[in-house]
Amino acid sequence: MIDALRYEYIRLRTIRSTYWLIGLAMSFQLVMSLIIAWRMSVSTHPPKGNDAFDILATIGASTGFAPLFIAYIIGLLGVFSTGHEYRHGMIRATLTALPNRSTVFVAKVVSTALIAGLAALACIAIALASALVFDLNMPSTDELVNLTIGTVTFTTLFALSGLAYAAITRNQTAAVALLMLVPTVVEQIIRAIVLAIKTSSDDPQGTTGIVKILRFLPYDAGGKMYTRATLDDLLSFLGYIPFGPLGGGIVMGVFVSALLAISYVLFIRRDA
Repeated sequence: MIDALRYEYIRLRTIRSTYWLIGLAMSFQLVMSLIIAWRMSVSTHPPKGNDAFDILATIGASTGFAPLFIAYIIGLLGVFSTGHEYRHGMIRATLTALPNRSTVFVAKVVSTALIAGLAALACIAIALASALVFDLNMPSTDELVNLTIGTVTFTTLFALSGLAYAAITRNQTAAVALLMLVPTVVEQIIRAIVLAIKTSSDDPQGTTGIVKILRFLPYDAGGKMYTRATLDDLLSFLGYIPFGPLGGGIVMGVFVSALLAISYVLFIRRDA
């Protein structure tokens, strides 16, 4: 396992996309944090309490009306951690150097999770520094810990789902498309269909029935780990009661674990 982890570390360190994606995520976080923090500092009605930090750390995603952009950027690391090898035919060299496929797969998962988590943590630190520079309200210790855990966990799981998509499809382009479209398009289509059915039912404001499906949309559920006020609050009149941060994290974790299990089985059984 140590050899597999060392091999994966050296491989990721020598791929330019690793630096580009981490640099892009941190640059985006820095620029947007500084702009938002500056606007807050000159506003006549700046956010109160923990809200300023929440918005800075997630670049507005804590409101529920924007995606967690850094997760989408860092998530591509997961796709490229496996997709690069299939795209350039290097998977054969990897399996020649390390014939034990289980250790190769575990090493990819561990290295992807570690890099994604550290990159997300760095983005949180940038947001905190931006708040200090513009003398904004600092978050409480509990909020700092909770938002950091939620953001880092979501980003890490997001990157691991990208790895799984790449391992399942063995196509880097298809994996990128799935990683981008499933959270932003597929889940929204399902939401629209379910809400249309619910509003036309005999009990549109009830908490039972098909509306419960919405609680198990994995990426939306995982988003509860870092959101503080969401669009879902506006849908409560239709009986939609989402999971909290813990429940939402469990739903996303189970979904990503299932993807990884499928990708592991296929990785073990298929030809290189």
